Amino acid sequence: MTRSTSPVPVTILTGFLGAGKTTLLKRILDDPQGVRYGVLVNDFGAINIDADLVVESAADQVSLSNGCVCCSIQSDLVEAIDGLLARDPAPERILIEASGVSRPLPIADTLEAPELKGRAVLDGIFCLVDGEGFADLDFAATELAIEQVTGSDVVLLNKVDAASETQLAAVEQTLKGPLPALRLIRTRFAEIPREVLFGAHMGARTEPHHGHEHHHDHDHCTDLHCTHEHHHHDHADEFEAWSWQSAQPVDADRLRASLRALPASLMRAKGIFRAESAGERLVFHLVGKRARTTREKETPPAVSSLVAIGRRGSFDGAELTRLMDACVAAPRP
Repeated sequence: MTRSTSPVPVTILTGFLGAGKTTLLKRILDDPQGVRYGVLVNDFGAINIDADLVVESAADQVSLSNGCVCCSIQSDLVEAIDGLLARDPAPERILIEASGVSRPLPIADTLEAPELKGRAVLDGIFCLVDGEGFADLDFAATELAIEQVTGSDVVLLNKVDAASETQLAAVEQTLKGPLPALRLIRTRFAEIPREVLFGAHMGARTEPHHGHEHHHDHDHCTDLHCTHEHHHHDHADEFEAWSWQSAQPVDADRLRASLRALPASLMRAKGIFRAESAGERLVFHLVGKRARTTREKETPPAVSSLVAIGRRGSFDGAELTRLMDACVAAPRP
């Protein structure tokens, strides 16, 4: 079987004990939407309780034991990821559910191991916070929870149905005080649009088009008003998607300038661009505060595309279109 030369994206789910990480993981695996996941589940201690909870889900799973993935058994985490990548077929995406007492950044650093270079890449870190129970944490636990938030790209303030508005406002004030640019989403039962977690689907578009577009597809839908069952009605009203396409190649320097100028309100963005130089493409990923652009020696797309998702009303689609139009290369004489 032919293997993809692109690194497999890795998503880390972090958060203090009981915040809802396993609920979110099970939600993903119960409805994989055609994606082949490799899953790493770890709970601090000798018994992997969280692994027992997800063992019935239909996805690859490796349970680590005897410690936290970001501390005493980092070498095992490298081996586990390496083992997933060696499977045939290999997973299309890897999920790591971190222990409730672990810190996400050392886990992310593990992906820089030489054995994983070019094979796996960090896609995003999502931190769940218990909106009801946060105020009951002691000082040490609160410090750890805040450190988990600080190391994450997007925070899901979970269990909002069980907390009062006063409680939720207090938690948000505590978290946003030192982190005013924090991307925070309120959730119930860890419900979050798949597009926010993993980005919008880019593969179905073939026709060149400029400007705002909502593309409908049975399996992958960038229209957050879509009535498919996998969209939650509350979040369909909360988020909106915008997309841009051009049949002309882009100027790499102007593209980087345009991507740096994207508004901070965006939660997710993904782009694949045809550069002026032949035989390569530029790939852009943004999740929360994390953004990266890579140059790949792959067949460039016929059409350059960018899809972005943010809170409804938090960005100007026309301005985004003007921003991206500015990076299109001038036609050659």
